[in-house]
Amino acid sequence: MRPERTGRSRERRTPNVKTIRTDEVRYPGATLPQLPEDLERRYREAIAAENEQGLAQGVRDTGLALESRAARQLKAKRRSQQRSLLVGTLVVAGLLLVALGWRSASDRRAPGTPLGGSAGAFEASAPTGVLAGLFAAGHTTPQVVMSSSSVATVGPTPIFASYKKLKLRLPVPVKRLTEVGFHQAAMGYALPMKTPLADAKLSSAGNRRGTHRKLATQPTGPDAVLVGKVLRMWRPRPGRPDTAADVGAKPGTDVIAPVTGTVVKVKRYKLYGKWDDYEIHIHPDGYDNLDVVMIHIKDVSCAPGDSVVAGETRVAAVRKLSDKFYDQLASYTKGGGDHVHIQVNDATDPTYKGLQGAIDPEPEPEPSDDASATARPSLVR
Repeated sequence: MRPERTGRSRERRTPNVKTIRTDEVRYPGATLPQLPEDLERRYREAIAAENEQGLAQGVRDTGLALESRAARQLKAKRRSQQRSLLVGTLVVAGLLLVALGWRSASDRRAPGTPLGGSAGAFEASAPTGVLAGLFAAGHTTPQVVMSSSSVATVGPTPIFASYKKLKLRLPVPVKRLTEVGFHQAAMGYALPMKTPLADAKLSSAGNRRGTHRKLATQPTGPDAVLVGKVLRMWRPRPGRPDTAADVGAKPGTDVIAPVTGTVVKVKRYKLYGKWDDYEIHIHPDGYDNLDVVMIHIKDVSCAPGDSVVAGETRVAAVRKLSDKFYDQLASYTKGGGDHVHIQVNDATDPTYKGLQGAIDPEPEPEPSDDASATARPSLVR
């Protein structure tokens, strides 16, 4: 601020305050350093150049070069844009990391035990290449079953998938169905299945917890097809995402044979080496090279040698595993995602060992009085 002065004499009212003179303005109480001539000249040339470019203007009272208002506004705008870009980048990166983490965790917890190929899931026996070789060898002792009695029928259920000309019927009653999801099987011997149903939008199914199929419009009959849509779920595995099917239903729901044929093997095993589970192998009529396998089941009511009818014969019940691990189907249903898992395996694949211990699917001869005749082994263990 300017020192106070009298109106005419221009004398200071505060004579003890020292006043110094700049080029045009005098200020009290401050001493400006004296710059060398060459620095002073260069300094003023720089200020003049900035003034000509409109980036800054000289301020006479301090001798400092300050940016113009327009320059300051432009710089502030650029800083704001840079901050927004940085924040947006961090948010997108965070969302991607969360999504990748969820996907990785989801897949780690999702069922991934190879059917017929993992240690601990099957007990080793003499290797067999194809069904024909097994059948020619005759019966072998079944590894585990629960009952050999004939089972009741509940069907027929509608068709939901197929492999070539082999139709697969829904393995649970329609009214008990939650959702149907296809995904990659763990091993290469699983064959791709086709479905006449359209693919559901996963984001919508996840938000609504289901595809909300209209069961009231479900037709019946031998050629009936399941109404609604199916889910295409992701697993980090090679192969096409249609080599395994998860058919959801509440625990305890009846499991029905998806194909007509002969049960050739029923086995108890430890899922992931931890939890009790069963697998049922069915040889479809007319397809010696195929093995239809179902797991995640309990209360088995069929035995090796039993004939089953597609969509009608009860073979087991859905096992509750949602309290053991997370399954992807849970993301698209209101329940825990419990389901029966189905694969159509290529029994001619040299790496496939799922039929070790399987029996001959041909009808057994009636037992005779001959003591040397081989009786059917006990099916309860």
